[in-house]
Amino acid sequence: MAYDFDGINQSLTRASAPVTAVPLTMACWFNPDLLQDAALCAVESVSTVAGNSSWFALFAGLTGVVAASTVQNGMQSTAITTATYTTGSWNHCCGVFSATNSRTIYLNGSNAVTNTTNRIPTATPETVIGARRVVSALGSYFNGKIAEFGIWNAALTAQEVASLAKGMTCDKIRPQSLVFYVPLVRELQDVRQGLTITNNNGATVTQHPRVYA
Repeated sequence: MAYDFDGINQSLTRASAPVTAVPLTMACWFNPDLLQDAALCAVESVSTVAGNSSWFALFAGLTGVVAASTVQNGMQSTAITTATYTTGSWNHCCGVFSATNSRTIYLNGSNAVTNTTNRIPTATPETVIGARRVVSALGSYFNGKIAEFGIWNAALTAQEVASLAKGMTCDKIRPQSLVFYVPLVRELQDVRQGLTITNNNGATVTQHPRVYA
């Protein structure tokens, strides 16, 4: 079972981040209810000062694109697909942050686009699914379903990303580098370290995408 978010105030959070610097990879399955500008997942800083935000994040865009974004003290650099996701269906999104000057976004295992602007986030002590931090408050809420969220402390290859998009679970892909894995199959727990996840405002259990466990 995946988790369904209402796009209003629901998210899943963990007050720590399993990785705070490049290289890192983030991936998840998502099933959007509509075209939207929303965050799928992020590791980010918690700041009360506008312009001090820092993060690595994956986003769904209003025009149907997906993006991998790095922000350093409010300055953002983003890789954006030209291909578009499908509403009402499961899509796979993966962002590979291989260096401070390289972030690549994949949609459904291909459609790779790389941005090479240099950005170095200063601190990333929080992990969020279904939203991101806007100054000190959560926002940019996702409307739809998310499942199989993983973070690696390595830059996955294009072939590894393609395997994830074919339905391989995160723990089958470079497991020695997988530092955070939340399948979102009913329980809210990271299966790598046993960390619990907070469900903010009651995101609900829903049908899971087909994966090869």
